[in-house]
Amino acid sequence: MDIRTISLIEKLSLFTDHWSPKIIAQMNDYLFKLAKIQGDFIWHSHPETDEAFIVLEGSLVIDFRDARIELNKEPSPQ
Repeated sequence: MDIRTISLIEKLSLFTDHWSPKIIAQMNDYLFKLAKIQGDFIWHSHPETDEAFIVLEGSLVIDFRDARIELNKEPSPQ
């Protein structure tokens, strides 16, 4: 079994462009992608796949047809 850890912060430091997801890992048929975002992005869908979002800095608002969610960086432990 090939076990590796990945530093998201380290991977983010390798590129500067926004809205250009980079594949950082694969597990079976799942691709793990990392992207820097800034500003607004046009609503779109991916009916063939699911997406998960983790906010490392700032916040992200996602508008769905019938809902809106805001994701924020978790506060640092004190």
